[in-house]
Amino acid sequence: MAIRKIISRSIGVDVIAAEDLAANSITTAEITDGAVTQAKLAAGAGGVGAFLGDNSSGALRGDTTNGKKDIFRVHEPELNTNVTIPSTDNALAAGPLSIANNITLTVSGNLTIV
Repeated sequence: MAIRKIISRSIGVDVIAAEDLAANSITTAEITDGAVTQAKLAAGAGGVGAFLGDNSSGALRGDTTNGKKDIFRVHEPELNTNVTIPSTDNALAAGPLSIANNITLTVSGNLTIV
């Protein structure tokens, strides 16, 4: 049998599964704008964080509609992983806070504690 070139229009819908793709084989340049929906992103992807507010569920989650309403950012009271904040970033956390044993918090540049 002759080998022929496979082109995109000859591939059926739902024929290629995730396990058919090599790691990092698809880059953002190959994904059509708007093709990836919030529902298809892993929970917590993009650094949304956990918020509480008036979006009716009371669940800890980020607002995925218009970026408003859930006004309280919530987080753990203890830092339990090493963190470096580069001088080009701003960061904040509300306390009381503690840093676990053998954990390092590195703040490059200036630090202001309010």
